[in-house]
Amino acid sequence: MRFSCLIKLLVAALVASLVGYFIVAAINPQGVPAASLFATGMLLGALFGGILTALMHKPAAVATEETTSSNIYVGNLPFNAGQDDVKNLFSPYGEVIDIRLVRDRRSKRFKGYGFVEMDSAGAAAAIKQLDGADYAGRTLRVNEAKKKGEA
Repeated sequence: MRFSCLIKLLVAALVASLVGYFIVAAINPQGVPAASLFATGMLLGALFGGILTALMHKPAAVATEETTSSNIYVGNLPFNAGQDDVKNLFSPYGEVIDIRLVRDRRSKRFKGYGFVEMDSAGAAAAIKQLDGADYAGRTLRVNEAKKKGEA
């Protein structure tokens, strides 16, 4: 699950917790401690927040079943290229699902290559058009990415 999804879940759970707290407090007979009310509100909020978030967001596994995607290796990119630059380069050929630019572990500098996940038809068109193309003075290497361990 992505970080932004977790943040949305947390916010939804907190909002629903507060609503649950006030609902339980409104129907509460006298004599129940405030801590119990708060705990009940948190429980209801977490349950309803999780349900609301699950309904609002389609899981990644379901999204990949509907369309097939391909992973593309992109090499010899300029060292100052960013995610937006790569997305702008590939988006004319199809839907760009994900971009992973590889960075050096120590220096955190961009290594000049990355991977782009696209729908299969768009990936084939992008490979055909962009492999060997000039981009910012560099000749791009674009091909289907190999799985780890393949030669």
